[in-house]
Amino acid sequence: MPRFLKPLILVLTAAAAAATFGVSTAHASACSSALIRDWYVDGRIDNTYPVHCYREALKDIPEDQLIYGTLRDDLTRALASVISSHHGHVTGATPVPGDDNNDGTGSGSGSASGGKHDEGFFHWLAKKIGPDTANSVPVPLLVLGGLALALIAAAAISFGARRYQARKAGPDPPPFGPDV
Repeated sequence: MPRFLKPLILVLTAAAAAATFGVSTAHASACSSALIRDWYVDGRIDNTYPVHCYREALKDIPEDQLIYGTLRDDLTRALASVISSHHGHVTGATPVPGDDNNDGTGSGSGSASGGKHDEGFFHWLAKKIGPDTANSVPVPLLVLGGLALALIAAAAISFGARRYQARKAGPDPPPFGPDV
């Protein structure tokens, strides 16, 4: 085996382990993370946060929400509502009330019945075993990563066992000559 192959395998294994266990590079402030986490629970913002948290959260929206979700629209709608109710005179510390503080007519996307409805068994199961924040690593990704590492380990063991048996067996016997 070439000498460079062992360090290369170690580096690739370490990179795969780091990616599997969620080494994150996201840098969000505490209040914007709390705001986004609050929205992820039920698609509504239930607590009161200052305007600067909304502005930071608009910068920290995860890419999947930018493409597929309504988080940006909900944050923008809540900010616009506060700005219009204060006639444009807001500071970073101006509080933005959540949905619980204003009869469900605020920044969230709850239904007319207050957001309560029967969710069913699979929705309940997904809430129990799935990620509960935007920064969580999804459980299926962890399972697939573990399976990939197990397959790599099995391949390495198989390769080592074949090499061991080949060394133990010794040289091949000489070929038989023609019968005379």
